[in-house]
Amino acid sequence: MPKALSEVPAFMRQVWLATLATVDARLRSHAVPVFLTFDDGRVYIQSDRRSVKAGNLKRNDNVTVVVCHGDEAVILRGRGRIVKDEDEFVRRTQEHIEKYHLHLDEQGRDGMGIPLFDGKIRCIIEVTPGKTLFLVKTSFFSH
Repeated sequence: MPKALSEVPAFMRQVWLATLATVDARLRSHAVPVFLTFDDGRVYIQSDRRSVKAGNLKRNDNVTVVVCHGDEAVILRGRGRIVKDEDEFVRRTQEHIEKYHLHLDEQGRDGMGIPLFDGKIRCIIEVTPGKTLFLVKTSFFSH
């Protein structure tokens, strides 16, 4: 767990599970567990295009990503967007596959039958943090 803000990126690259919170049309929060990759200060999440989280981002780009480990947490508040560039979609999907050691069948589907490289079905959510907070036991740090 990071003991300083400078250690947050290394921590975020190592974690496997986080919570993504989006805001729906009625301004209610929607929080779900997600798998993520982290690169250049941004969080990347593979998702179904028809998911609630992806739909919420079309109306309101405010998001929060929370990673907890024991009694410590990293909280990233910022903006989310659906990656539109096809090359970036493929690159971020490949990073996701490599991090989680996923095996795809001959049609490019994962173990649950999801066609990860099908941009009509899948998307990548990019989160750009505006504020990073982390808690270490009884301490609270903000940037």
